[in-house]
Amino acid sequence: MRPGVPPHGEGEGGIWDHGGPAPGESPLCRLDASTTVNPFPSPSLLARLGKALGEAGRYPDPLASGALRAIERRFGLPSGRVVVGGGATLLLYALLGSGAFSRIVGPCPLFSEYRRAAEVAGCPLLPVFPTRILPWGGTVGHPLRETFGGEGLPWGIDPEALPEILPGDLVVLVNPVNPTGQEFARREVLELFRRVSLAGGALLVDESFQDFLGNRSSVIEGAGEGGLFVLRSLTKITGLPGVRAGFLAGPEPLLQKIREGLGPWALGTLEQTLVRWAMEEGDRDRFGWRPEAKEALLSELVMSGWAVLPGEGPFVLASPNLGEEACRLRAIALRDRGVRLRLASGFGLLGGDSLVRLGFEALSRPRELLEAFPLHF
Repeated sequence: MRPGVPPHGEGEGGIWDHGGPAPGESPLCRLDASTTVNPFPSPSLLARLGKALGEAGRYPDPLASGALRAIERRFGLPSGRVVVGGGATLLLYALLGSGAFSRIVGPCPLFSEYRRAAEVAGCPLLPVFPTRILPWGGTVGHPLRETFGGEGLPWGIDPEALPEILPGDLVVLVNPVNPTGQEFARREVLELFRRVSLAGGALLVDESFQDFLGNRSSVIEGAGEGGLFVLRSLTKITGLPGVRAGFLAGPEPLLQKIREGLGPWALGTLEQTLVRWAMEEGDRDRFGWRPEAKEALLSELVMSGWAVLPGEGPFVLASPNLGEEACRLRAIALRDRGVRLRLASGFGLLGGDSLVRLGFEALSRPRELLEAFPLHF
């Protein structure tokens, strides 16, 4: 399967398993509740980018030296342990395509591009199915109980329940987990790294949403020690997914290989400006993120009869208490009316079509979402 190709074609009645527009679809719509980016981008950042646009007629720094130094200073990383690129997904493909790993061990739920990147790299991916129960909030109707049982959502990852780790394995841990919002304390992540390292493996911690948590459970300061990699996205917290920027921190020898493979000008003028601003001036408050927006959405959903999973991060995993087929057909019908939702089936677990992962405009416009998605259609 080519990267970026949805698992079901339009002719089969399938839908794009990412947030945002499908390939060839207009980015304009009435309401986009499918993406997990900050709906409150910083006016200071927008002003900085506007000024940088005037410099776009000249070539940017080919090695993004200023952006790299800003990341190293922010997190206290030695020189050589960071590589920047056009978004975290691009760097994920570069890492898995480096030939450094014999197997990817991926606790689910897991962003679908991990599977695609592993396929492209010809590297087997071993999914690890969840064992923990995550408690629901709100109303848990019969369709949910029929699909998942009455105790809660069985999508919780247990870092201690991994299979035997082999030399050459790359274990992936997303923290906080997309789409459940499950968060692992720093000590849990470091203990997992210790066990993986003793077995001869490496650990990739995907911290794409850590900025929304104020980096409280981040392990990025230790990236590059042994086989610890940390992947970060800057498109989400800045609220600017059209300015593609992310970085990967890890051991210098492999990152040097990835850096050489990306070539010069891996980041453009606007992207380098965004990285420097985010590292030098950006914190959770200055990014414009408002945690109370998520609380307001949770409250609206509960009052409207939805079941919700009140996890961490800029999204809410919820269910309107419809069956899988009804929920899926509802999402397709709403897309045709200009409302985008993301069903959770793309995260690799059964029952995902009965769940909706809400973010972006749902956080800032909850009433519009609920008016567009009535329980009785």
